[in-house]
Amino acid sequence: MNPTDAPNDSPLSEADIQAYADGTLSPARAAFLRDYLGRDPAEARRVAFYGKLNEQMQRSFQTADEPEASAFNGRRNAGSRWGSAVRLRLRKPLRVLVAIVIACVAVSGWFAATEVTRQALNNAAIMALAETAAAPFPAGSPTRRDPSAPNLEAIGLRLVDQRVVSLGLLQRATEFIYLNGDNEPVVVLSTLALLAPSQPQWSARRIGDVRLLTWTAQRQRFVVAGNARTHGLMRAADVMTMQ
Repeated sequence: MNPTDAPNDSPLSEADIQAYADGTLSPARAAFLRDYLGRDPAEARRVAFYGKLNEQMQRSFQTADEPEASAFNGRRNAGSRWGSAVRLRLRKPLRVLVAIVIACVAVSGWFAATEVTRQALNNAAIMALAETAAAPFPAGSPTRRDPSAPNLEAIGLRLVDQRVVSLGLLQRATEFIYLNGDNEPVVVLSTLALLAPSQPQWSARRIGDVRLLTWTAQRQRFVVAGNARTHGLMRAADVMTMQ
């Protein structure tokens, strides 16, 4: 049987006094002890001394624990601040990386949106050739001199017209119209092709009476179009691929 479980009217023991000082004595036994101490002042002073001593010891333990707890909290707060700083340092490069990726995607999307396919350029060349045939330039039309135009005078082709044509929302091509000595038209179209692989040697394709000579060089796509029997057609492609 534990001292605190002793019968209420049993003689008080030293363990009862210690339990009373610690606050662990049962209420009934504590009431019995208080009655006893009321009849014995000397014993009451001794128990009061134990109580004060016990209180001092508890305060001493609490004071000793507080710096450790404060140090732990300080370390925890410091760790939290360090973790926040690390997260901020990591987050900034991540934001920069995400911004770079988004910019690259946007630029790639812009390149793709402005890219004119070979088929689209061929179609534009055939259309320009058909328009020229429907409204031919009169004999003796003045020769245009444009520094940006391919120089084909050496092979007997003179520039008579030049314009920028729209092939889509963001797609553009530059169109040149040449006439040979027989006033037969030769159409040259060029456009940016930043994503297209280089193909410096021209390849030929024939659609009915129309011959198309196409190649890709220096980030540009080219097509030379004309009637398959037009003099100077293939020579024009040869000259331009060697320039």
